[in-house]
Amino acid sequence: MKNLTRNQHFISQAEQRRNCIDESRPKDIQRIYKFEIADRENGIVRLINPQGVKIKRNLSFDDLFSFDLTSLPLRKNLEGFFQKFEADLARAVDRLISESKVDSGGDVLKDAAERVFKAKFMGGIRNPYSIARTIDIFKGLVGFYPTDPLLQAHFSDIRAGKKPHLADVCSEFGVTSDQYCQWLEILFLALMCPPDGTKSILELSVERMIESEGHMCHVIVATFDDVAGCRVSIPDTGYLQGTKAPNHNMFLFNLSRSAFASFNVLNLSKQTLVTVPSRMKEQVKSFNIKFSAKHHHNDMRLLKNFNVLAAYQAHSHVFCADPQVFGVTTT
Repeated sequence: MKNLTRNQHFISQAEQRRNCIDESRPKDIQRIYKFEIADRENGIVRLINPQGVKIKRNLSFDDLFSFDLTSLPLRKNLEGFFQKFEADLARAVDRLISESKVDSGGDVLKDAAERVFKAKFMGGIRNPYSIARTIDIFKGLVGFYPTDPLLQAHFSDIRAGKKPHLADVCSEFGVTSDQYCQWLEILFLALMCPPDGTKSILELSVERMIESEGHMCHVIVATFDDVAGCRVSIPDTGYLQGTKAPNHNMFLFNLSRSAFASFNVLNLSKQTLVTVPSRMKEQVKSFNIKFSAKHHHNDMRLLKNFNVLAAYQAHSHVFCADPQVFGVTTT
């Protein structure tokens, strides 16, 4: 688990580059526009730099995911866990978009959706602005530890390892040292793959959400012509929640500067969108509804709703390929 990575992104450079101002520029100097949330309730953002900011150092924090810096310049961190999910995200996103456009259905579309959802969900729980939320989501893992001796040795270093950056992380993201370590432990447990297994807890959780008895998962893929003034934004929190209903989860993710996805997961017997007669509730629990998807193109109402929600739910900043965020007042 040791590597040299110090500048650790919590929204990957690859994802940011899909939203960059000019894709033709070399990767090291690509930029993205950064906006400060000026008025959350009224949807007003303020452009910080008319030239944009460099993606190379954007949405990152030194040693954020490092838990033992005893052997500098090598450090123990979680970067290897993240790379597994990020490796083919771009291909999966392109496949999800193309398959949803032709309404293909079937295993190809489902596989692409799973891959995107796993990578994006991983990005959501590793976001430092969502530490408290992640701890709450995975509270069932608190107190657990790996049984494999090597994994257990690494895991114990989350608490015992040398972390000179600890105070800076806690100050920057408003958490206690215990919350920070608990968060790293949860990421370790949720993302590790046991020696005798092939999938992590996060992967298995997403697969159950995509298709399982008594639940329904439907994804909306929204695409737009790649033209100035009609671009999708990225919140610094990485993902958005479209509803507060406890039995209807809606996760919204930026896919590129011209696309986003909304994953909807419903508990069929407990959801309140449609009334289920009491005599059918037990029967509904056994329903196995196939995963489905719907494609929308140039529905500007959807784009406005996404960008407005991004400006509302972001911690302090949103990012975009345009100097003005569509549907949001930009100053």
